[in-house]
Formats: sequence, structure tokens, C-alpha cells
Amino acid sequence: LGSKRVGKSSILKVVFQKMSPNETLFIESTTRVDEVKIQNNPYTRCTILDFPGTFEISQMTSLERRFLQDSAMIIYVLDAQDEPYNKSLEKLVSLMSEVYSFNPHCKIEVFCHKIDGDMFVNDDVKLGVLNEVSEIVRFDTTERKLPEPSFHLTSIYDLSIFEAMSKCIQKITPGVGHMQNLLDILMSHCRIDKVYVFDVISKLYIATDSTPVDLISYELCSDMIDVVIDVSCIYGVGEDENFNNAFDGKSTSVIRLDTGLTLYLREVEHLLALVCLVKDDNFERHHLIDYNIDRFKEGAKKILDAREKWVKEQEEVKG
Repeated sequence: LGSKRVGKSSILKVVFQKMSPNETLFIESTTRVDEVKIQNNPYTRCTILDFPGTFEISQMTSLERRFLQDSAMIIYVLDAQDEPYNKSLEKLVSLMSEVYSFNPHCKIEVFCHKIDGDMFVNDDVKLGVLNEVSEIVRFDTTERKLPEPSFHLTSIYDLSIFEAMSKCIQKITPGVGHMQNLLDILMSHCRIDKVYVFDVISKLYIATDSTPVDLISYELCSDMIDVVIDVSCIYGVGEDENFNNAFDGKSTSVIRLDTGLTLYLREVEHLLALVCLVKDDNFERHHLIDYNIDRFKEGAKKILDAREKWVKEQEEVKG
């Protein structure tokens, strides 16, 4: 949700439909609630609803109310280049107050979007916007006794939107904590520096270890997936096969960097990839890494199976 021309539809097009950021300049404004189904793999399954910028919580229809009532999360997009922010944030707080009255378990995330203009070349300016927005919202939510939302600085011209969306998907996905524990064990046993589990199609990471995420390692691992898919599409896919066949159970890749690190990719599940950064000296024992990744895959499959069972039970309850 968000006001007009804040970039809601552009985010969906770039992250989930592989549109170039420059092409989003020609997207028409959303006039109705658009539904985008995400079913890339057994772990990344959700439906995203794109509300028009003209939507007002005080004038919502019964259908729009049902959409919000069934929502696990609401992402509110704020145009960081459109100052002052008071009007947009008033709309956000009113939205939160109403939604929590009939959907108290809904999570709220705020994207301070479009931090890519000339006014945001300095990181201090970006942090200033984040602090200003969070302080205004914190004051209003405290006054109304509402939970405080989470805030993210985003742009479709870099990986910040992918990182923010990754964190949002993880918050509404059951079993993420168990997956993280497995990745921590894998790291400690194999002396891995950083490890991600990626949705191959969107390049969102659906799980990572408990160490902080930095955009440099995320970008390296994300770029590696592009390289593997591109090479597989050229040399590993027949004329009658589609993109999905370019990544399968035999997909693996090793890229050695001149920084003394090695990038290692292994398939985990259908269109799910484990990508890790390992020091060259530690990668010499790659047979041990392979063994532990196989054990991780077994554990991950049990988590996925448990999630599938939970989803079916929830659908039966709603049915």
C-alpha cells in the first residue's frame, strides 16, 4: 500500500517479474487491486496484493476489508523524495489503527523508497530520512498504543529492495528459525564465512545464518546465480526445454575470487540454491563441505515437508 506514484507496482515488476528498473518509468498507475501469485518453489509461496494509490482505509469496500483481514503482512511504501512526510505517515498510522482492530496479528513493514536520487548520494542523508520517519511514526504509535512497524531504505536500482523484500518474506514464512539454526551448524562445521539459501528465480534469500547481512556478500552470491543460470541456459538446456530445467539437482558451481574467497553453489530443492562464501584454505576440504551440505539438505527437506503440512491444514481450516 501507499500513495500514488510511490513505486509500489515498480517494486513488484522488478523483484518478481524481472523488469528492468528503467522500464518501470512507463508503468501505468494501478487503478484496482492487482493480485500477484508467487510460487517459485516449495518454500516461496505467497500472494501479493497491489492496492491503488487512491485507496483510503476509511472508504474501503467489503472486498478490500477481507483482503486486509486475511493479510499476514502489509508493506507500506513511502516516497523518500516527496517531502514533507506528514501526510503519508498520517495515512500509515490511520491504516495501522484500523487494520489492527480486525487483524491484530498482521505485521507492518515500511519501505522508505526511492533513495536513489541526487539528494541521497550521502549515506548520512539516507539515515536521516530513516530516523525522521521512524521518530514520527514511533510517537504516533506510542500515543495510540500500536505496535511499531519495521523500516527499510529501498531502491529498485540496487539490491536494497531485494534485501528488504527477503526480510519481509522470512517474517511470514514458517520454519525460518529452524533453517537458520541448520545454516549456523553448517557454518561452524565447515568454517564458512557467510551462507544464503536463495530463491533462484527472484534472487531473494529465504534464509541465512545468524551473522549480519552485508550487501557486498549478498551481491556476490546473487550475481553467481545469474552466472550459473546464464551458462546453464546456453550449454545445459535443450531446444524444447524451459528455464526451470536450467537449474536442477545436479547444479553446482565454484568461483574463486582474487580476494582469497571462494563462492560455492549447490542445489537444495527445486529452484532453491545454497550459496556460500568460504576462505580458499577452508575450501580445500570441499568434500567435508559437500557432506555437510547433504545433511543440511536432509534437514531442510523435513522443514519444507512440515511447512507443506501446515499450509494444507490452514487451507482446510479456512475452507
